[in-house]
Amino acid sequence: MIKKSWNKIQVILLSFVIVCSLLSCTSSQEPKFPLSDPYPMPIPPANGRGEAMEHLVPEYASDYEADPYLEEIVTAFRRWQWSTVYAGLSELEQNDPDYLDIYRLQAEVYLINKNYEAALSQLDQILRREPDDIHALAVSIIVKRILGDEEGEGQRLAYLEEISSEAAGDIREFLEKVENGLLIDGSMPLPDEITFEAIAVFGQSPKSNGQPSSGLLERLEKAKEMALKYPNAVLIVSGGPVRTEYAEADVMQKWLIENGIEKERILLDADARDTVGNAIGIVALLEEQDIHQVLAVATNLHLPRAMTTLSLYGDCIGYKMELYGVGNGETPVENLGERLYTYVCAARAAGLFSRSDFEKYKVEAAKTVQ
Repeated sequence: MIKKSWNKIQVILLSFVIVCSLLSCTSSQEPKFPLSDPYPMPIPPANGRGEAMEHLVPEYASDYEADPYLEEIVTAFRRWQWSTVYAGLSELEQNDPDYLDIYRLQAEVYLINKNYEAALSQLDQILRREPDDIHALAVSIIVKRILGDEEGEGQRLAYLEEISSEAAGDIREFLEKVENGLLIDGSMPLPDEITFEAIAVFGQSPKSNGQPSSGLLERLEKAKEMALKYPNAVLIVSGGPVRTEYAEADVMQKWLIENGIEKERILLDADARDTVGNAIGIVALLEEQDIHQVLAVATNLHLPRAMTTLSLYGDCIGYKMELYGVGNGETPVENLGERLYTYVCAARAAGLFSRSDFEKYKVEAAKTVQ
């Protein structure tokens, strides 16, 4: 009797070991694609304005703001205190190399500052430990596109398809939309049959004395031209006090009024931190007014990034727009830096950037157990 009981216990234990092995095989397996080598910490850019930057839209790294381990770094990130951010994250990584959110936050910081190889290295630190981490894998695919590594992009996308076909499909669609957006030409004539309800002007930092910079003036001159052409359209001017004490929206409103545009036509978003913030603020005002026919105004250089970001943010929150765009200034030559950074802004706007953006995707366990 005792022998039979012991045999049953052995069978149960063996079954338990087998199940545990199957459940744990995902986290212990080696990645099915090459990982990047460790990359040295980039040289931090010049620090920003400090505390005044902290509460503009969007606030960076909201996934980690309540993490007692990372909250001080998040505050410094939002203030553009880059030396503090870079050194602090590097120290945390050395002290606790298995705390994965350190690498996630580093990747976000580096992507914001266009340090793409360094960002990929941090994402790969996660994938060394958790090859099925959908967030790190998906964002690394976007970075591979930025870096022009078609083979690496394809390998990672194929593996993402294995573990989450839904996430892979969304990444493919995202990359296609960005590629199409990069083809936008702000010098093309607008369709004669369109009557716009709103003219959305993407801001740029003014001079330190509060006067429009040359780039901002180009946008304003085009905005005035469009306001006269479409007299029933409201104007949305978007931009916060990013690099000076003057909010871009306030400077734009002042110039437009001085140049003959009625104050009653102008709506202000004075909280935007960057192009993603512009999209958030513009769409919020469009929703308030129930406006869907929109003309975006930026410089010719900035327009593809501005329109792609605005369009993808609208898609992300389910707000439909009939969106066109015009630019001003000289038609730019191919600008690689601007082109590549469009992927970063677009990923943020599309909800394909931070850890929480990917919580809706689940690893398809049946595909990971071999």
